[in-house]
Amino acid sequence: MLEEDCDVLVVDDQLGVRLLLSVALKEQGYKVSVAANGSEGVELAKKLNPKLIVMDIKMPVKDGITALYEIKRDNPLIKVIMMTAYEERNTVTRVKEGGAEGFFLKPFDIEDMINTIKEFFPLRRQAHG
Repeated sequence: MLEEDCDVLVVDDQLGVRLLLSVALKEQGYKVSVAANGSEGVELAKKLNPKLIVMDIKMPVKDGITALYEIKRDNPLIKVIMMTAYEERNTVTRVKEGGAEGFFLKPFDIEDMINTIKEFFPLRRQAHG
C-alpha cells in the first residue's frame, strides 16, 4: 500500500501491527504507507521520503536495525521509532547508536504510540468544507 506524500511509514512483518498502526494513524489524519520487512522499508523510505518511520527490529529479509542504519545513512532527517518484543540491552544501545529517535516495547499502548508520533510532528489539519 503506497501513499504519495507519506507522513508515516510503518515497517513490521506482523500484519496485525501494520493494520493497527495504519488505521490508528489514518484516523488521526496522517498519510500512511506500510512495508512487511526491512528491505521493503528501505526501498519505500527512498521512494516516499516519509517524515517518520515506525519500524520493528526482528523481521525477515532485513532486520530493523540494519534497515535503520541504511535509512539514516540515506536520509538522516527521517525520524525513526523502533519497536521490539525482545528487550535486550545491546538492542537498545544499537538502536540509539543508529540514530533512532524513539523506542517502544511490544505490546505497546496505541495511544502512547500516537502521542509520541504527534510529538515528533504535530499534524497540520486541512480544513474540510
